[in-house]
Amino acid sequence: MNDTTESPLRCYFAFRSPYSRLGLHKLARAGFDGDLIVFTGPPEDAPFNDPTANKYKLAYYQQDVFRMTVRMGLPLALPDPFDPDYRLANLSFIAAKKAGKGLAFALAVSDARWGQGKNISEADVLAEAAQAADWAGFDADAIGADDSLAQMIKDQRAKIAEDGVFGVPFLIDGRNKYWGQDRFDLWLEQRAG
Repeated sequence: MNDTTESPLRCYFAFRSPYSRLGLHKLARAGFDGDLIVFTGPPEDAPFNDPTANKYKLAYYQQDVFRMTVRMGLPLALPDPFDPDYRLANLSFIAAKKAGKGLAFALAVSDARWGQGKNISEADVLAEAAQAADWAGFDADAIGADDSLAQMIKDQRAKIAEDGVFGVPFLIDGRNKYWGQDRFDLWLEQRAG
């Protein structure tokens, strides 16, 4: 798994999105060997349109996420709290990625949040995810205090802008872009074709 080097194949994801979870599972099942990048919001020159702020879109998401999750054979539980502080989870992902466990950790955290409804801002939840990902390097205090991890997330903001990423999951294969976990199916078909 290519968790530490830049690749023309890369995927942006966010723990906030249940669709990112579905996309990560599709990539893992396909043997994804690209760069996984945590999405911390759109480029500075693009407004963030929170889908949960639109009651009609939220109602649709609630219906759609359920059916897509069931279709993939995954459990679903609404997280509590719904919108936690993602800082420690994001920093921990960067540390796991540096250790070659990025995708496994991202899946474990996403499953804890969207499959079990857990609060991924809690260190014990992230420790369980690290264990599930077979990553022995999780230390919440050290990760939270590591300025180099925070700097890596800040540095990725330039990559988000360069790639024009506006939502997640977002897959890039060379010059081709695929937004949404359902478009990952198209990417997989094209790669197999």
